Amino acid sequence: MEYKQKLRKAKMDDNVPEELYTFTHDDLKHLLNERHERLKQMDDQRRKEFKKFEMEKELKHRMALRAMNEYDRKVQEALDEETQTMKKDKAQKLKHPGNKDQLQDVWESEGFDRDTFDPKTFFRMHDMNGDNEWDLFEMEAIFEKEVEELFDGLPDVDEDEKYEEVARMREHVVEHMDTSGDGFIQLEEFLEYSKGKEFDHNDPWETVFDDQLFDEAELTEFEKNLDTTDTKELEELAKKEALTREEKIKKYEEESKINMDMLKEHSEKLKEAIMAANKFKDLEKAKQLVADAAAGEAAAAGQKVTT
Repeated sequence: MEYKQKLRKAKMDDNVPEELYTFTHDDLKHLLNERHERLKQMDDQRRKEFKKFEMEKELKHRMALRAMNEYDRKVQEALDEETQTMKKDKAQKLKHPGNKDQLQDVWESEGFDRDTFDPKTFFRMHDMNGDNEWDLFEMEAIFEKEVEELFDGLPDVDEDEKYEEVARMREHVVEHMDTSGDGFIQLEEFLEYSKGKEFDHNDPWETVFDDQLFDEAELTEFEKNLDTTDTKELEELAKKEALTREEKIKKYEEESKINMDMLKEHSEKLKEAIMAANKFKDLEKAKQLVADAAAGEAAAAGQKVTT
């Protein structure tokens, strides 16, 4: 009989046997299983909503690109490529969540010497309510600093993506440490994990940047199934995004003082030099980069003519 049913019956009948007031091991097991199932449902729902969010975001971005003039679209596409490169570089530096190296970073950021890392002390420090287990909030708090660093400096950062990264790290840790299967990490589970070989591994971590949540067929199907209201809303958001990005491009040009119209007229090599020049706020440095690339092009063209 479920614990809630016992309580309900106890309130209705004063002659209930004494044993029905007792909270048994089976009752505890039932509550723990119920808690774990709720957490699983929450995570399943979060993943579905994040996938939907990412598909809407991709559709909106594509609509925004289509709304731009050809020149601004080319510049934005180049900036998008640059952002993807930045994301890959940052992802490669990320420590594997829950391993010793990553937790030592947290330990060190809290003012302790890295070499003095102690698993039991670390666990106690992050067991905020002192109940000898890490719940999902306590686990996610451990990864917040690392995720903040991952997204730091990236354009158009979405809080949804940051939270998804934190939640995935928490799920990963639960999967590898939670031997009881209740969705939480007890002190004994953490200490046991810290003694194993897996605790010292440094395998690369697959971030939300790396995960291909959907393919073109899924995106096409998703767009096709949008109702008229959702489509119109996305189109309006896309127009706003296009205007915002065009304003950023204009500001980008003004700050770098490089004539981006050259993108329309020169080779891919020179385009790359111009884009690199735009990273510098120093006009002379930028001019030199473009001049060197142009000179190299001219020399290469001269060699072709003589041969």
